[in-house]
Amino acid sequence: MIATFQGLLVALLALLPGASYTFAYERVAGSYGISFSDRLIRFLASSALLHAVFAAPEHLLYRYLVVEKRLQNGTVTWWLLEVVALTYVLLPTAVGSLVGWGHKTHKKWAVALVGDAPEPRAWDYLWRHAVQAIVLIRLKSGTWLAGYFGRTPDGRYSYAAGHPEEGDLYLALAFVVDQATGELTLDRENKPTPVPGERGLLVRWAEIEYIDIKEYRT
Repeated sequence: MIATFQGLLVALLALLPGASYTFAYERVAGSYGISFSDRLIRFLASSALLHAVFAAPEHLLYRYLVVEKRLQNGTVTWWLLEVVALTYVLLPTAVGSLVGWGHKTHKKWAVALVGDAPEPRAWDYLWRHAVQAIVLIRLKSGTWLAGYFGRTPDGRYSYAAGHPEEGDLYLALAFVVDQATGELTLDRENKPTPVPGERGLLVRWAEIEYIDIKEYRT
């Protein structure tokens, strides 16, 4: 147990870089934390790694501010303290965002850091790799639906809900499907025909019976 306020402050400062890194990473790559204990372990691990990487600058800063009593004597300029405080928060955030981006875009160096498949479900792994695809869905009611997973020309993005939420799916552009055969209706250019008005499509996970995904380039 932490018995003093100073001890609590030191503990919070020690965990802050890991917390900033983890939140930034999950904001970009997806949130797969199941509970507070899971995230606490990530905080501790990433904080320990960040402190190890920046141990030399931290030691020099400690000697400059504390050992030489510049902080106690008030001889430190305000802008130096501001730079140190911002760096302490923003640097781990930037690292977390960079690693999250690398993981999301399948960079080899990011895979080496976080692993090839940190996602807890196949559903989450699938949509991280499916950049552009035609999704054909059969509902439990027997209705066929289809849509485009990706970014439409007018700027709408598709989205698949991640863990721990249910796997709801938003397709930015819905296509016309033959309800008798479950086949896409194609136009003269042999491309899927958008529904009138080029609307999007929102499907709940609990309603899906069958799903087929095919890579598609517009």
